[in-house]
Amino acid sequence: PDARVTFLVREAVLPIVRMCSWVDDVIIANEGRRLGSQYKDLRNRRFDAAVCLFPKLTVAGLLQRARIPVRVGTARRLYSFRFNRRVHVSRAGGGKHERDFNLDLLQGLALDNPKVVDPVCEPPAEAVDQAAQLLQRKGILTNDEYPVAIVHPGCSGSARNWSVDNYRELCRQLVDNGVKVVLSGAGSERELAGAVAGDLKDRISIIAGETDLETLAGIMQHADLFIGPSTGPMHLAAAVGLPVLALFGPVRTTTPDRWGPLGDRHHVFTPDVPTCNCKLDQCKLGDCMDRIAVPTVVEQAVMIIRSQAKQAPATEQQNVQTR
Repeated sequence: PDARVTFLVREAVLPIVRMCSWVDDVIIANEGRRLGSQYKDLRNRRFDAAVCLFPKLTVAGLLQRARIPVRVGTARRLYSFRFNRRVHVSRAGGGKHERDFNLDLLQGLALDNPKVVDPVCEPPAEAVDQAAQLLQRKGILTNDEYPVAIVHPGCSGSARNWSVDNYRELCRQLVDNGVKVVLSGAGSERELAGAVAGDLKDRISIIAGETDLETLAGIMQHADLFIGPSTGPMHLAAAVGLPVLALFGPVRTTTPDRWGPLGDRHHVFTPDVPTCNCKLDQCKLGDCMDRIAVPTVVEQAVMIIRSQAKQAPATEQQNVQTR
């Protein structure tokens, strides 16, 4: 219980870790081959143990050179000999959530059945204030006069996704139901957000490319619902405590049992097709994601928004198959 926890992460995800109250300190990992130059810094910090969640040769070598006494990692890599506590974990076979794969590694610290809680991210107060100011500039007040839904249409090609037309129709029906829609995304996805907005540009707000991760988390605290595909912001929304409607495809390495949102306030939509090994940019059925009907997602969105207005208890996560 008195352990001090430090994360070694890439700079791009630094804000995520800083929003977690269970993390005491963060070290930014040098990129590429320069990572190995950090061993002196790690050695001087005198860590008692290290758990390598995602095994890489460079990271395994860094932990060994830093002379960290207990080094936990997977047992199936050619360089696994650099770990002195090896756990037999294989993600290739799937079968469980990514979170649980990571928790399995705690066996290397003799923690066989750790207490599991859902992740929590708490954006700093200044980020929440900046988010409110951004929303106000977009014409959206944050005084609960009307529901706000964040629609995040991009996933950087990491999973099968809905078409632009489906996202546009989703936004149209949400607006028609009295919901204020905010289109989020990275700077590289601003063009996608504009395409989704289409002729709705005067009725919805686009913030793609205008937020960092902390400000996005702040905007999520002002919203009532998040809708989007399997992507990092989906998990951020769940960690902030925002109800999530997630769109997942059937490709075996990207299914919701492996990557679904964690928590009991979320709903996962998948097409009614068998799990497959298709490439992410190719579908044997043409586009199976079109089998997730827009009205079904809208109906669930409106139901969640209305239940929150009535302060109804949160429903358990369910996997909705649409036909």
